Amino acid sequence: MLKKGILFVLVAWSLAACVEKRDLSRNTVVAHILSQPDGLHPFNDNSIMRSFIFEYTQKTLMRLDLKSLEYIPTLVERLPEISDDGLEYTFTLKDGIKWDDGSALTVDDIIFSTKVMLCPLTDNTQIRQIYSSVIKSVEKDVNNPRKFKMIAHKINYTNKSIFSGIYLQQKNLWDPEGILNNLSFQQIHSPSFNETEELSDWFNKYNHADNRYRPENLTGLGPYRVTEWVTSQYITIEKKENWWGQNSTSLYNQAHPKKIIFKVIKEDASAYLALKNQEIDATTRIGTIKLMKLQQKEYFTNNYHSEFKDRYAYNYIGLNMKPDGIKYKPFFVDRDVRRAIAHLTPVDEIIEVMVHGKASRQAAQISPLKATYNDTLKLIELDIEKAKELLTKAGWTDTDGDNIRDKMINGVRTPFKFRLSYMSSPVSKEIVLMIKESMYKAGIVADPTPMDFTLFYKNAQDHNFEAMLGGWGGSAAYSNPVQLWHTSSWVTKGSNFCGFGDAESDELIELANSSIDSVAHTEALWRLQAKIYNDQPYVFMYSTQNKIAIHKRFDNRNTYFEKPGLALNNLDLINFNSDGSLKKNTID
Repeated sequence: MLKKGILFVLVAWSLAACVEKRDLSRNTVVAHILSQPDGLHPFNDNSIMRSFIFEYTQKTLMRLDLKSLEYIPTLVERLPEISDDGLEYTFTLKDGIKWDDGSALTVDDIIFSTKVMLCPLTDNTQIRQIYSSVIKSVEKDVNNPRKFKMIAHKINYTNKSIFSGIYLQQKNLWDPEGILNNLSFQQIHSPSFNETEELSDWFNKYNHADNRYRPENLTGLGPYRVTEWVTSQYITIEKKENWWGQNSTSLYNQAHPKKIIFKVIKEDASAYLALKNQEIDATTRIGTIKLMKLQQKEYFTNNYHSEFKDRYAYNYIGLNMKPDGIKYKPFFVDRDVRRAIAHLTPVDEIIEVMVHGKASRQAAQISPLKATYNDTLKLIELDIEKAKELLTKAGWTDTDGDNIRDKMINGVRTPFKFRLSYMSSPVSKEIVLMIKESMYKAGIVADPTPMDFTLFYKNAQDHNFEAMLGGWGGSAAYSNPVQLWHTSSWVTKGSNFCGFGDAESDELIELANSSIDSVAHTEALWRLQAKIYNDQPYVFMYSTQNKIAIHKRFDNRNTYFEKPGLALNNLDLINFNSDGSLKKNTID
């Protein structure tokens, strides 16, 4: 035993000696992420982490400015000129924008990217309708090769900003043979879309998983390119040489770090240690309690700037209103049951215990930070007795004395035991256990069902769940309700996971989108929020504050309400020694 103990100590010592201490004088930013993206395909993937990385590798024609929260031109000379009828939007590309092979960005690239976004053969059902419901076609200007116009189907609130969400792709890279040249916008929009063998082959290749994960295929107009992806560990992006925007003064064209490494750290305790040991430079994903503890440590405050900052995202419990009824039981088809679940969710306790008050509640889908939030809707309070009344009213009673409510469903007595799906993490697990304990007080069993992000998201899209603990990243910009709340987005397996909606809600969505007048637009959104509030497809829980920490060896440590909360490309290395100590005559 003594020999084994000595051997263990020697091995541990030798392993520790092999670990190279991080050189903090290197111009590399290590950013903490909780999970790897579902993929980095330019159109088919849709996770928050994917968008975070796209900030530095991809470009859109315009974007929401982090400071002013207004749209600004990025790849075009100015915001679009709008025709009197509100249906034509004219853009002019900036001169000098180059792809990685040195060729210029052209209107053909705009047309190609738009066709791919709109085409039914692209594997992007979760977001396609946002764009296909707005863009009718894109047309070249016959006199100016850098000029084009977007023709809209009808007047829509998002017409003028629709290109802020389309990450542009190089036509000659993806379609050198011009397969999509003969695919017209009229064909794309046709209810009887004709899928030729040639088109089918092209889109099968385009949708292939290689275009989600292989670094050489993850190209864009941004200042960085993906150079390495080690599954579930890290993704590395590196600064491009001779990039077209390197002399720009725009915040969004800066590329101060030579390399940015997105390091996956799922466990909060591991993230805590990584900050303690200066192994990461930036995070917006550290747990609240861990950051509060770190802020009490001198070694942390000496090395890091940190703060809590409000944001537009929110967490929710989604209730499947249209399950298959066989594998996934119809627990939540009754509105009274869904409201009972809301009364049984201990939101205030979760905020107090899990995030130490660093979160705010909201009653509906729009953030209270926005002027369009319906502040007349009252927060649904924890009320066990009220929940019991609603469950009894809906026919859920305990007929066999086992303290679990049951009901006859299709001739079968069914106990109220539902699966509560969630993305596996220690924090989510604790939240789900708190929810489970509260539910049981009313005779309901919530069965925690953890899974990784990919499976969780696929099940949500396929409606393969009973209840799910989810979250949406919001924005200061207008969010088209079609994606989350239109009935068509359930039919097409978009992001209306729960099956919410009817003719009334669809009409309100149409009214909100088509109302250019701000008063009519806001009124439609207020009515839609009230409709969602009353039908209760979600239990709206809370919006957590961003937990931000940035190493002080970098300047330009600006933070923002708008996602992603900070600009990694703008972090400028100060004169530091390799151990992280500030060199003399350097101002912090």
